[in-house]
This record gives sequence, structure tokens and C-alpha cells, in this order.
Amino acid sequence: MGKQFFDEIELFLFDMDGLLFDTETIYVEYGREVAKKKGYTITNDIVEKTTGVTNDKARILFKEALGEEFPYDEMMGTVKDHILEKAEKGEVPLKLGALELLEFLKKNNKQMILATSSDLHLAEALTEGKDVRKYFSHLITAEDVVHGKPDPEVFLISAKKAGASPEKTVVFEDSFNGIRAAHAAGTFPIMVPDKLKPTEEIEKLVYKRFDNLLEVLDYFEGK
Repeated sequence: MGKQFFDEIELFLFDMDGLLFDTETIYVEYGREVAKKKGYTITNDIVEKTTGVTNDKARILFKEALGEEFPYDEMMGTVKDHILEKAEKGEVPLKLGALELLEFLKKNNKQMILATSSDLHLAEALTEGKDVRKYFSHLITAEDVVHGKPDPEVFLISAKKAGASPEKTVVFEDSFNGIRAAHAAGTFPIMVPDKLKPTEEIEKLVYKRFDNLLEVLDYFEGK
């Protein structure tokens, strides 16, 4: 079943944060530390709402939850500098099975695109830091879209760049907003949850759900 499905897919789109790279742990834990020093508590509810969205959308959601005076840009600047520094040194770990899956797709001559709400600078630092930039024909980032996830724009732009139809495209995502966007784009959303376990609403939108990318690989190989 998985092998047959795999053969029919032309394009594989990868989210970056929390899917390929274990950045969400750093974002959340370091962000909480920075906010705490300023007297704010970042709840799980805020984390859930802001995972996978663009910076502009996250700013609005944080201020709605914590008040207009919450120093969002200052906090994110500190967190991003921290992640960028680690990324450039190759210290941000890849998620389990990421390298194996990328290598398998490359061997099977499948096109891969990185489609992320993060900016190009971070995407390049992370992918080059771990030597995985070579697997992707394009990096589609925050600079390329007007509307961030859950809007499907990032995935529709990616499919267009690849000359593939969304109906023959798989999207790997960990966030609720990413899954909503992938579903709205008409692709096959495959969820590999990171911090958040899918809700009933999200379960209905996914094509398949796996615990890690090694399980995805097994599925594609027909194991």
C-alpha cells in the first residue's frame, strides 16, 4: 500500500522547525526562559497557537494572550540569535530518521522542497550546518509568501516551482497550522507530531500519522 502510494507521488515538501530539525524544543524552552525573566509565563496554549505560523501572526497572538506591552520582538530576537548561532555551528539536531528519509527520496529521484514559515537566513544556516541543503531543489521561506500557514500559499508556491500538482504532493508537517495548510492546498498531509499530539480536528485532515521519520521510510518501502 505505502509503496504503491510512494510511486505515484512526484513531490515531497518538508516543513523545517520541529519536523526536520529539533528547533521547537529550543524555541519553546529558551523562549520561556527569556519571557520569565521579563515576568511573563508562556503557556502550552500559546505554544500550540503560535507553532508553525509566521512571525507577524505569532506577534499578534502573543500580544493577545499576554498584553500589548509584551516585548515580543525583543524576545524573538534573543531566541533567534541563539538558534542561529547553534545552527551555524551545526549544533541543532536533525530529527530521528530525517537523514535516512532524505537519502531514500534522493535515491528514488524524487523532488524535495523545504517549505517553512521561518526566514531564509535561518533555513540556510540550519540546512547547511547539517549538510542537508543539497537534498532540496528550492527553499521556500517566509520571504516568498504573503500569507503564512494555515494559509496554503507556501505549499501551492512550492508545487508550482516544482511543476507538480498538489494532488501528487506529500507534505511532512508537525504543527496543526501546517497540517491545516497542507490539507487546504489539496496535498497529502503526513503528520509527524513534535510537541503537540493531534486533536480530533487535525486527525481528520491528515493522510497518515507517524511517530518519527523512520516510520515514514518503512511505510514508503512497503514494510
